[in-house]
Amino acid sequence: MVSDLRVDTARICVVFLLTGGVLTSSAQSEQAFSALTVPAAALPDGCALAPTPTPRPAPGPAPVARGGVTVIHGTPWSRFPTNPWSGTDRKTVAAVHRAIDATPERLLPDMPPEASRDAAAAERKWAENILGAYHAAYVSWDGRQVEVFAVTFNDVKLTTAPESVSAMLNPPRGLTIRLVRGATVIRVSASASTECFRAVRAHIESLK
Repeated sequence: MVSDLRVDTARICVVFLLTGGVLTSSAQSEQAFSALTVPAAALPDGCALAPTPTPRPAPGPAPVARGGVTVIHGTPWSRFPTNPWSGTDRKTVAAVHRAIDATPERLLPDMPPEASRDAAAAERKWAENILGAYHAAYVSWDGRQVEVFAVTFNDVKLTTAPESVSAMLNPPRGLTIRLVRGATVIRVSASASTECFRAVRAHIESLK
């Protein structure tokens, strides 16, 4: 009986340590992500965090058109419920990771419905070994946007950028920089070099 008690106690200790490790990693990720948000005082005039899109109800079907065809009009939406956003939702984490490291040949092509299972498996790979993700969007007075994407891996060795010949031959449009801070990979992207982009980039680069 004493032996059983010792075994149960050991199991409880292991679970506690593992759970504590997860909580600690999560807290550290949240703290690191919060530092990525540029303070309002550091942003130039006319540059600010973009407002979070107001959720809209799902569109309803339009009246039946000719030939018995029903047309549904979609509405704009955002994958991120807040701005800035950070979290561990697997689909959103995968989307952020793709925005950071996807190369043309690694992007998922359009697939028929019967291939959805394979597509889902490929999607999950983008979220593997990631503790959490972050996204923020800034907008200039002229409507130009600057986006910050970040993911924190569970192993610093995974932060190495994937090599790609096609990425070198077909570099992404606009401006983009990829930075590594510990186990966190960050990408800042914009369509043009604006004061807003330069301020966001300077803040991210100043982080240690």
